[in-house]
Parts: sequence; structure tokens; C-alpha cells
Amino acid sequence: MTTNTMNLAIDTGSITSETPEPPVTGIETNRRMQVISLLIILAAVIPLVIFPEQGKTIITSIFEWMTSTFDFAFLGLGLVSLVFMLSLACSRHGNIKLSADKNATAEFSKGAWGAMVFLAGIASGLVLWGGTEWGYHFAWTPFGLDAQTKEMYTVAQAYGIFHWGPTAWAIYAVPTIAMSYIYYVRQKHIYEISESCRGAMGNLVDGPLGTVINYLFVFGVLGAAATSLGLGTPMISGALAELLGVAGGLHMDLMAILVCTAIFTFSSGLGLSKGIKRLSTFSTFVTLAIVAYIFVVGPTKFIISLGMDSVGYALDNYIRMSTWTDSVNQSGFPQAWTVFYWAWWVAYAPFMGMFVTRISRGRTIREVIFGMLGYGSLGCALFYIVLGGYGINLQITETLAVSELVNTQGVAPAIIEIFKTLPASGLVLLAVVISGIVLLATTFDSAAYVMACASTRKLEEGQEPERSNRLFWCFAIAIVPVILLILGGLKTMQTASVIVGLPVLLILAMMMITTIKYLNEDNA
Repeated sequence: MTTNTMNLAIDTGSITSETPEPPVTGIETNRRMQVISLLIILAAVIPLVIFPEQGKTIITSIFEWMTSTFDFAFLGLGLVSLVFMLSLACSRHGNIKLSADKNATAEFSKGAWGAMVFLAGIASGLVLWGGTEWGYHFAWTPFGLDAQTKEMYTVAQAYGIFHWGPTAWAIYAVPTIAMSYIYYVRQKHIYEISESCRGAMGNLVDGPLGTVINYLFVFGVLGAAATSLGLGTPMISGALAELLGVAGGLHMDLMAILVCTAIFTFSSGLGLSKGIKRLSTFSTFVTLAIVAYIFVVGPTKFIISLGMDSVGYALDNYIRMSTWTDSVNQSGFPQAWTVFYWAWWVAYAPFMGMFVTRISRGRTIREVIFGMLGYGSLGCALFYIVLGGYGINLQITETLAVSELVNTQGVAPAIIEIFKTLPASGLVLLAVVISGIVLLATTFDSAAYVMACASTRKLEEGQEPERSNRLFWCFAIAIVPVILLILGGLKTMQTASVIVGLPVLLILAMMMITTIKYLNEDNA
């Protein structure tokens, strides 16, 4: 499989091809899991609504303890995941096809598959952080470097590219390969996270421990929805408010969410091929159009040059950035940024693994790994290079004090101000609203679909969960973040979901052990 991200744009013919949704005859929804999942969600949400300040204090304290105490574990797992995935892809096991039929073709084209993987993995955060993350690093620097110097423009952008780069996508690939191999090659047609740990944990996965593992996944998906909503909604509502010439606020947030909910509920009802695939394709084109426009009308030469400098810095310092805990100076930078990001990716990984498993039938292990690392890393780097480079140029030319805006007002207001400096800014903001809503809808749609798969007792290859099951999860996943947005506690919920990364850290380690064991047993 090629890793060229341009396939997302040029593979138009194959992207729009439709695969009929298989009949759902004999598919049984696990109602017990639905009920228990709702109870878990309510148990997590109600205390945050009733005791918002106390909840925030407790969750923040736990998060700070986790990132400072287990920083080495998160950084170590990230590096091990990258090495493990690259080694596996380059080994003889990379040729293994993920299907019972060794002559089967891939269910989705490269472009459609890449678009769905990329958009499920980035949620709505990439546009927001791609243009603004450098502003934080410019003021608070790694490695004891002097702040707000010319050198920091390169370093700051390089760190963002690193945070959304190969390690993040390797973390996503660990559960993807573990689940895909068990589902397609070993023909165990159930979507359970615990099953991917059986090779390391044995029959323990059939007891209470396995149940805990499976329900941790529910909280992770809820956290992913809350995080997407928390990151995406302020940008969407801010752009919409600018277009309409009105003040932003909760009413604009709710308007954006209402439109988003209608889109992803309709899409989820259509299924994977007619819903999520089309939504992902549309999201890809709109979002890439924004990036392409900024690249063309912005300082193109500067964007390319700074991008090369930043990529070069990231590659030159990749191992250092991957292992740096700052144990002597204790600046807190790696814990606040890299460890936080790795915990975020780890917590999100089981969801990504299950989703990519579902859409990867007919691909080889090598195609899936290189595809995820290629589409994901190159796509994210593109956003950071173009959006970040444009923002840095505004700072250097004193057109807009982006770093000051980021550190005083936050990333959402800052990215809106960046877009307002573009020619035809009204059209750009309209595109941002459309892109943001559809990106958010894609994330919720994928999350609802994955939860529907997890709450189905058995799904054969290519089968879809019941439509009523998919729509149930659309409601369940959307309503909780909306309640938290209105009543307070959304940011605390985002932080709490990242804390889930600590136990999931062990789960990913078990998945790697299981994958090695099964591959060696089946391909001696």
C-alpha cells in the first residue's frame, strides 16, 4: 500500500463506489451491555454535574499524579509501540492477509480507507491545534531553550509534528493489529477488547477482569466524544458567530451541536458504506481544500521552508523527544505535553483499533500498519506545516500576535483570528464551519458505530450492527457531552477520559504479547 496522502484526494473514483450493506439477519444486540454502559456513563457524569468544582480538583490532582509518576511508562510504551509495529510490518508476518479468504480484495479503496482512518484518528482537533500549538511551545520551551527566540519557531512547530506523528499512529495500530488478526485470521467474530489480551492473560479474560477491560472501553469512547466536542464546538461556534455578526456563546454551541447530531444520526442509520464512508470523504475534501487555499494564498515559500526545517528538527531529535522526562530540571514540559498526548492516544486507542479493524478486511498486516503510519503521520504533518507555518508568518511579520492570543485567550479564538487575516475570510470561515461540523459528526458517527459493534454478540465479516443499535449509541454518546457542556464539567470529563490511559497502558502491552504469541503459534 502506498502511504502517499495525496491518494485521499485523487482516488475519487474508487472512493465513491458503494458496497451494499449486508443483511442483519440473525444479529443479536447485547442489551445487557447497553444498560450497564449507560449506568457507567451516568455514574461518571452525575458527580461532575452535582459537584463540579470538587470533581475538577480531584480529577486534576489524579491526572497530575499520573503524568508525573508514570511519565516513563507512557513514553516507553510509545517508543516500544513504534518499534514493534515497524518490525512487524517489515517481517514475514506483514504479508498475512486479514481475511479468511486469502484471495479476498480489500473492502474499501485506499482513498476511502485512508480517509476513514485519518478522520477517525484526528477527530476535530487537528485544524485547531495545527495552527496554534506552536504558540504554546514558543512561550514555554523544551530542553531549557530560551523562550520567544527565532529558533523556537522551528522547534515549536517540530514538537507539534512530533506529537501527532508516527508514535501516535503506532499506538493506534497496536490494538488494530491485535483485534484484526483475531477477528479475520483466527475467525473469532466478536468485538471485545479483552479477547485481544487472551494470549497474555489466558482465561482471566473470561472473568471479572475481562469485563472491566471491556467496560473501560466504554468510558474511553465517551471521553473521545467529550474531547471532540470540547475542542471542536468553540471553533465552529466562533466561526459561525463571526459570519452572522453576533456574539458567540452557549446558544451558538448548541446550534452547532444540533446540526452535527442530525448529520451523524442520519449517517449512522445509513451504515458504514453509505454513511461513514461518504461523510469521511466529504470531510477530507473540505478540510484539505482549506489547507490548500492557505498554502496557495499564504507565504508559500516560507511555509515550505519552515516545514522542511521543522521536519528535519523532529527527525534529528526524535529519540530525545520520545524519551525526555526532564528528571533533573523538572520543568514539567514533557509531562504537560508529550506524556499528556501519549496518554490521550492510549486512552483513544481501543476505539481506533476496533474501528480500523472493521474497515480493514482484505488488507495485509503490512498495508494496515504502513497505511496508518503513513496516512496519519503525513496528513497531520501537512496540517501543522501549512496552518502552523501561516500562523508563524503572521507572528514574525507582526500582522497578528498569535502566541499571545493562544496563551491569553485560548486556541479557538486564536485560530478564528488567524483565519480572519486570509483573503475572502468570510468564505474561509464558512468552510471552517462546514468542515468542523462534518469532522465532529464523523467522530461521533464512528464512535456510535464502534459501540454498536461492541454491543453485538457476534458479527460476521462485512456484517453491520442493527440499525436500532447504532441509533441507540448515537443518542447515548451525543447526549452526555451536551449535558456536560450546558451544566458544566465537560473539561473535567475530558481530563478524566485521559486518566483511563493508565490502565489501558497495560492492556496495550498485553495486546502486543498476544499478537506475538498468536503469530508465532499460527505461523511457525
